[in-house]
Amino acid sequence: MSDDGRPADNADTESSSDAGAPMSGPPVHVSTDEVHAHPHKTGHGRLDLIIALSAIFISAVSLVVAVEHGRTERDLVAANSWPFVQQIISNEYGDRKDIAIGVSNDGVGPAKIKSVEVFYNGQPVRSSLDLLHRCCGYDPAKPFRSQFPDDIETSLVDETALRAGEENPILKVHRSSAAPEIPMRFATSLLKLGFKTCYCSVLDECWTSDMRTTHVTPVAECPMPTHPFQPNGR
Repeated sequence: MSDDGRPADNADTESSSDAGAPMSGPPVHVSTDEVHAHPHKTGHGRLDLIIALSAIFISAVSLVVAVEHGRTERDLVAANSWPFVQQIISNEYGDRKDIAIGVSNDGVGPAKIKSVEVFYNGQPVRSSLDLLHRCCGYDPAKPFRSQFPDDIETSLVDETALRAGEENPILKVHRSSAAPEIPMRFATSLLKLGFKTCYCSVLDECWTSDMRTTHVTPVAECPMPTHPFQPNGR
């Protein structure tokens, strides 16, 4: 009670109670500029150092695990989108049993064909007709139909894409009983052909290959072909 008989204000009581209560927050450092909160310390310097180093080590391990996980994910995507381009050399291609050359994608992902070069007896050829002239006796001075009564078929190959399992016969020579000579010579010349290709995956990983073996050479990007091959050229 106060001297005038009224209840005493309890502010002093509450202040004294708060002063005796333990602090629940972190220690506070007050300066003339600002207030800083500091983490709790154990009071043992060596133990505090061990705890700090442990936290740094765990953070470093977590970072390494995250980087390796990202690398593993990329490798998995690359493996699931890997193309593998091989040559087509056939003397009984398709329903018509044509003599054909071309490319096929035997991988598991799409292939972006950047370029294909064709060689006969080690020498580059510039087109399908140039190849048939060198290997098989095609004469540009004679009428085309007299030498190929059933025609030939060509298909563009540079800057094209092949799905997994897809083929692109870039030259098909149809057999003809009326003029069998050139198709027969072409069939016997298939093993004298060579190829060089450069192709890329959908992730822009690129390789060069001779399309005969499983060996491929990784490259940063596909260069311009030294001897461009135009299937429908002259």
